[in-house]
Amino acid sequence: MSRKELFRYSEENKEEFLKSDNITFNDGTVVTPEEIWHYLTVEAPVKYPNAYEINELRGSRRTRDEKYVTGLKSQYLSLTLSERMEKAKDKGKTVAFIQGGQAVDPYTAADTIALRPALVNNWNSGRKYGETVYERNVRTKGIKERAYHDMSFEACQTGGFEHIQAGDLRVDVIAPYSALRCSDVSYGLEAHRHGPNDKVKLFLGDYPMRFQADKEWAIEYFAHNIRKLIETLDEISGKKTTEEDLKNSIKLHNEGRKLAIEASEIWWSAEVPPTTGGERGALFGLGTLEGHGDVQATLSVLKEAKNIIAERVKKGVKGHKISDNPKRLFVLGSCVGINASRSEDAGAIVVGTDNHWSHVVKLVDEEGDPYYNLAKATLEYPYEQSIEKRAAWTVEQIKKSRADGVIFLHNWGCNTQAAISRAIVDVIKRETGLPTFISERELGGLSNEQEQNRVNAFVEML
Repeated sequence: MSRKELFRYSEENKEEFLKSDNITFNDGTVVTPEEIWHYLTVEAPVKYPNAYEINELRGSRRTRDEKYVTGLKSQYLSLTLSERMEKAKDKGKTVAFIQGGQAVDPYTAADTIALRPALVNNWNSGRKYGETVYERNVRTKGIKERAYHDMSFEACQTGGFEHIQAGDLRVDVIAPYSALRCSDVSYGLEAHRHGPNDKVKLFLGDYPMRFQADKEWAIEYFAHNIRKLIETLDEISGKKTTEEDLKNSIKLHNEGRKLAIEASEIWWSAEVPPTTGGERGALFGLGTLEGHGDVQATLSVLKEAKNIIAERVKKGVKGHKISDNPKRLFVLGSCVGINASRSEDAGAIVVGTDNHWSHVVKLVDEEGDPYYNLAKATLEYPYEQSIEKRAAWTVEQIKKSRADGVIFLHNWGCNTQAAISRAIVDVIKRETGLPTFISERELGGLSNEQEQNRVNAFVEML
């Protein structure tokens, strides 16, 4: 198969990039801007040409915003995830496979790396060098099909199943919460229970659902589940996690959450979008502190990012190749997203999402019993509430973002999101008067032409 043209970073931007901050990792190691630049310009294009390939999937943009330091560092962390995970496992680090709808404070406290399905897939994909986008898509589609066969074609959260069950990845424990956002988390756990890999431990954080957030029994019950989760992680590592460890973890993650909230308010306040929609999403995703498999590294990039965004907004810098007056889209739904680049070609920009943002905006009380405080905050995540409460919070976020239209996407097999999408959208239309659009999509269907045609038509209508 013929090789595609690859994007290359320009040497003229190197000098300014080298003035940026180092990245500090959990184990205390430091990587300098010089080392990051070398990796992105010399090593990575050879190892991962798919990440540099110029093709229709990425729209008409044949260049990137090379002056946006956070974008380069986020790409570095993403491309080095697989290598860093292998090194961490060689040193005996515990790895937990989790799902969406949960912060990772207890995992960090127990010195455990928590990975969602997308990160597990990234870890596995990064072990294969030299692939084009097409080659990688074909290979990952085959893995997905095997997972559908072993689990169910109706379960959207098959991510990571085949990698773990085949023993390809050294995951120690599967330990998600039974959050309301997904209808098949507990089913997925059972699928692992009956899989061929009997070495991986299983734990389900039983999350009291619907109208339980303000009930004392529910908070105490879930606090007990968090204790059991940490005890399970300690059994694997042989360490003993204390209440002080959890308190320190909560403070650390609150710092990340606060930075993301502040950066979001600055970004939304801008007269023109200071970054592309994809870069905006990556920026606020840093607020969970788990998006790159290293809490400290993510935090160090986020600290610098907030200042960069503030400076861009102050100077009126416009995101790379964004239209002069792009239509502002707010996207709803679990584990979904529109193709940011191609949608920007059509004259739009994604200014917000509800997925994951729900647990970024919920700070945890730092005084008192850390288990109780974390349980209380977790049960109050807006995304996990009743339809009325979730919709009311979403309306607030949409207004803050000054969106022109709202898109609700749900994956095939996600029974919860499919069932409530119309009800959520009806409240949004009533409270904001904004045009809305609902679409079911194939999991991982970012290149789906039919979906992109519908998105473009919606943008054109706006």
